[in-house]
Amino acid sequence: MINSVDADEIMKGILSSPRESRALEFKPSFPWPSKDDLLKNSKAQEAIEATLAMSNLPDGGKIILGVEKSSQTDNTLICKGVTPEHLQTYDQDVIFNIVRNCGDPEPSFQVLNVLWNGMNFIVFAVQRFTFTPVISTNWKHLRQDSHSVLFIRTDKPETKKVTTPAEIREIIELAVERELDTFSARMQRVFRTMSQIKVPKSSADDQNKFANEMGDL
Repeated sequence: MINSVDADEIMKGILSSPRESRALEFKPSFPWPSKDDLLKNSKAQEAIEATLAMSNLPDGGKIILGVEKSSQTDNTLICKGVTPEHLQTYDQDVIFNIVRNCGDPEPSFQVLNVLWNGMNFIVFAVQRFTFTPVISTNWKHLRQDSHSVLFIRTDKPETKKVTTPAEIREIIELAVERELDTFSARMQRVFRTMSQIKVPKSSADDQNKFANEMGDL
């Protein structure tokens, strides 16, 4: 089981008034399956696909387990926490080994056990891709129709495959922006290094020689 950490101010705000968005998805409590049962577990598949999709967002996102929709028609989200039985099935190393191998390049994320109001919540904290967009891979752990595709989050909000020109352009623009940020950071390091290099002053003989040559002209 993952050791718990107290909710920070951001998590407290999210859980006190849960509302889904492009960068925020909630799921009810469910046990993390074994590798052999992963393909049969729809909730785990959705969590993996959402992780890949949020990797392709400008600021990443969070998937929070332990929050479910009300039985009423208004779809109000209710924080109930992950049950103790389900909590025992979550192991960071197991989840990392599976989910990281489901994307190329590997998605960057953390799996946290957050404690709030006496309840435990499993949180997938996903970071934006570093250099290139994350493409789904690993036929062994992903559903067949999820192989070698780009996932994205929409304003609906939902996780879906990239299918429209607008969605493709958004990811391309994000990749270009990321590359420009990286290039800018490199150039700033180069300029800082150059500014610290001391250029030796000309010797007195060189200065006199230059003065004489200029006089001849």
